[in-house]
Amino acid sequence: MKGAIAYLEKLTHFHKLRTSIHELVPSKGKMSRELEMVGILVVSHGKLAEVLISSVQFLVGNLQRIKRVSIWPKDREKEIKDRIQQKMAEVDDGDGVVILTDVLGGTPTNLCLSFFKEEKVEVVTGVNMPMLLTLSSYRKGKSLREIGKLVKKSGRRSIVLAKEVLGLRRKRR
Repeated sequence: MKGAIAYLEKLTHFHKLRTSIHELVPSKGKMSRELEMVGILVVSHGKLAEVLISSVQFLVGNLQRIKRVSIWPKDREKEIKDRIQQKMAEVDDGDGVVILTDVLGGTPTNLCLSFFKEEKVEVVTGVNMPMLLTLSSYRKGKSLREIGKLVKKSGRRSIVLAKEVLGLRRKRR
């Protein structure tokens, strides 16, 4: 157990260091705007979006241009779409919005797909904390498509069997 805690502490320390270094290094390409950053919208069933954002902010501090939409069984489709559109407008300064949803095929994802008509929207399903941690460090100066691919990769890489990562094996009887 001590090994797992030490591993997590190192990971958190590395992430904070990486974030501070990233903020010091200017991004490649366009420098016309002060902050070139894709907006983030997390859309989920219940309180998941709220709790994920809160948990990530606990680790790395306040996240810029991020909003959430929580969907409840009593909500009407039009009301949900209106809330999504409003929150998208709040986080988009022209670079686009990455929408992170909880479950492929679920109501949050299905309703967000209707926003594909707008060119600057990317929807990534299966939202988790490592995805948001990645966004906290690598959003500046990257295109919407690059961010979408990076978040997908980060989410997938974070799903592991802990015993494999820590080198522990189950003893056979």
